[in-house]
Parts: sequence; C-alpha cells; structure tokens
Amino acid sequence: MFVHKTALLSAITTALLASASLQAAEPLKAVGAGEGQLDIVAWPGYIERGESDKAYDWVTGFEKETGCKVNVKTAATSDEMVSLMAKGGYDLVTASGDASLRLIVGKRVQPINTALIANWKSLDPRLKDAPWYVVNKQTYGTPYQWGPNVLMYNTNVFKTAPTSWSVVFDAQNPAGRQTGTRAACRLTTARSTSPTRRCT
Repeated sequence: MFVHKTALLSAITTALLASASLQAAEPLKAVGAGEGQLDIVAWPGYIERGESDKAYDWVTGFEKETGCKVNVKTAATSDEMVSLMAKGGYDLVTASGDASLRLIVGKRVQPINTALIANWKSLDPRLKDAPWYVVNKQTYGTPYQWGPNVLMYNTNVFKTAPTSWSVVFDAQNPAGRQTGTRAACRLTTARSTSPTRRCT
C-alpha cells in the first residue's frame, strides 16, 4: 500500500511518510498490506477530489483502484503542519522544505525505501536528492509538485515590470502603502489556491 500511497502523492513540496510514534531506524523492506484508510495533512488544493474543478480529481480513482479511503486535513502554514504531525494520526504530509526538516529532526516521519516506488527511477534527477527531505543519505520524502514562484505586481504603480524579488523587501508605511516608488506585491506560489488580491 505504501507504493500506492507514495505513487499517488508523488517538488517544491514533499510528501513525507509519518511514523506512528518515532522514526523507524530503517526504511521498510517490503510493501505491507493495505490499511484501508490514508490520512493526509496537506496544503489547501493539493489533494484534489474535484470539488473546485472536476478535471482535477486525483483521489476518486485512487480510492476505486486501491479500496483505500483518503481523508485530508488542510493546513494553512508550515507551523500548523508541524503541529498536526506532532499530535499524530496522519500517514502523509505535503510539507514545505522548512517543515520537512523540522519533521525529520523531530522524528515525526520515517525514512522511505525508494526501491519500493515503481517510478522512482523516472523522476527528474534534480528532484531526487533534495536537501529538504534527504538527510544523512536517508530519503524521507518524495517529490510531489514542482513549479515556479510567481511575482505579481500592480501595473498602475509599476510602469515597468519588476526584474527582481527585491521589491518584496521594500519598506512600507503603516497604512500598507509603499513609501517609495514601488507598490506592495502579493506573491502567489505553486501551493496558493486563494484568489489573488490586487496590489495597492
């Protein structure tokens, strides 16, 4: 079942296998029997069941193929993910790099055996040994999604498009307006599913 679980939810975000209590010393040697349920902590919109767009339903087919019910608890921040994982009761987490490392160091996830993942050899080599889920030559996660971070800006304020992320760090006054010639910008990342706000 772990092969199916990892293959379904297999790179900026990492899917980490949770340990029932503390980290196992060794990755699993073989795939065990299915448990009938998969409990996941994920960013909103990452484990889609087709609620927002029927074209994006990754869960229903998996449930039919495996007989495994998928339950998803969404978390809005890395801190919330780490807190939920510390409480236990979850099989997988789609954690960002900072949360992944906290979960690994905190012994809240276990190493995985990549030989049990059928398509591991097909993955882009740049994503296989990411430092946010490979620690001391042990792999704790799999690539799940990959994509750019996008900088959006207000065309009424920026007559020319910004060419650097430095605009994000420009000082603002307490009213939220830019004190210089640049406007405050909203960043949209690969995990963002909320409507984009207009820059002011």
